[in-house]
Amino acid sequence: MTNYLKTRSIPTRFLLVFAVFGATVLATREPDRVSTNRQYCLFAAEKDETMKPKTRSYTVEKRCGMPVYVEARRLPDLPDRPSQINDKDVPPGKILRAGTSRVDVTPSEPSKATKSGGFLHMPPTGVHDRLYVRALVLDNGQERLAIISWDKINVCGFNEVARIRREINKRTGIPPGNILIGATHTHAGCDAAFSEASIKAVTQAWEGMKKARIGVGSRMIYGIGASRRMPDGTGLWNANQPNPHGVMDNECGVIRVEDEKRNIIAVVVNYSAHPSVIAGGNSLISGDYPGIGMQEIEKRLGGGALALFLQGCAGDTGTQAFRKSRTIPEAERLGKKLADEAMGILKNIDVTGWMELDGKNRMILLPQKKHDPTRRRSPKTIEGRNHIRDEIQALIIGDLLIFVLGSMEPYVEIGLMIKDASPFKHTFVLGYANGPWLGYVPTPHGYAINDPEARQTPFTPETPKVLITESLKLIGEMKPPKK
Repeated sequence: MTNYLKTRSIPTRFLLVFAVFGATVLATREPDRVSTNRQYCLFAAEKDETMKPKTRSYTVEKRCGMPVYVEARRLPDLPDRPSQINDKDVPPGKILRAGTSRVDVTPSEPSKATKSGGFLHMPPTGVHDRLYVRALVLDNGQERLAIISWDKINVCGFNEVARIRREINKRTGIPPGNILIGATHTHAGCDAAFSEASIKAVTQAWEGMKKARIGVGSRMIYGIGASRRMPDGTGLWNANQPNPHGVMDNECGVIRVEDEKRNIIAVVVNYSAHPSVIAGGNSLISGDYPGIGMQEIEKRLGGGALALFLQGCAGDTGTQAFRKSRTIPEAERLGKKLADEAMGILKNIDVTGWMELDGKNRMILLPQKKHDPTRRRSPKTIEGRNHIRDEIQALIIGDLLIFVLGSMEPYVEIGLMIKDASPFKHTFVLGYANGPWLGYVPTPHGYAINDPEARQTPFTPETPKVLITESLKLIGEMKPPKK
């Protein structure tokens, strides 16, 4: 079956994955298993033959003292030994260069800061942890790309994204479509000079590039995020344990970049859970758990190492189940736990001195509901049209595909569907990137049960199918590395 799937087109492989996924052999688990072989029907209300119903196999197991959703999905093996160099497949004369930069954008006068959304009480009375723009630049001699991470709830409008990319292109030659600008989605941040800092950070990273090695790995982690939806769609899950039957992407993906002497240059972390640990009564600026976690990694590694966070599909996932309070100390605890998990993955990732790089982006149109002025979460900038513009993007780093669904808040299973269909060994799927906040994109299941975001979203129930179809078309244009 594996060889057969590899010979199919992307859309065909996607449907075949749907058909066979329920029969996936469960991975080896911890012995404390609560229940097994439960099924979750994603397309419960979908009748279109091109998107047939599927089930997702999972178990409910005790992790971190609680019953949690444990995926049956298998990840590529991560060596059970320290990182090694593997240059046997590097073409003669090929080298990879990498550069990093971090620019502090924390307001010098917090009391004059402007709110960017989220829960920060205004005006802020101070700063708990600083806000940054972080940039990683890669150049393999044939292709160049840049990954930029903002400690902010969302990025900015499409015109401003285009301007940032043009300025970066002028200074570095990096193609605009190869520049990813993602937000961590912290709910305790504020507005700052993120745009100019991005141009500065990438330029500095470009000017400071040096010979490097790179590798990718991931592992399932538990104890930070889980589904935050009630099964019947009545609202947020606020019990003192996870919704064990709510779908969750437990994968934590890590990119390791190091120099010739094996010093870590950069760590890129991808995970899917809302950074809303810190509640609305807070008056201190913070990057919440991702910002704290990345600073913790940088502190532990030292030597100027940079840690970037890429937020996944967190529309229906959060920290409700595992946080003990809505406080800064809890954000610190979960941030340090994320750092622990990422560092544990990092130490086992093998690296190589050259990889294929590529990138492509595309603007697509997603179906929009009829304008309703009472819909509290309808972005005003997109109302009044039949469709909502969205940018999708694919970046390739060797056998890793980083896929950006857009600047909306996608439900986690939309990201899992992309991962299921991806022909790449590793796939990270992001939201909150490359554009303005567009609202939530629920799964068809979310629409079927009319959950809170399905009621408020500006997107129609057809949107998940359109988004996935367009995404798979773009993925089909990207070439995985030859085995």
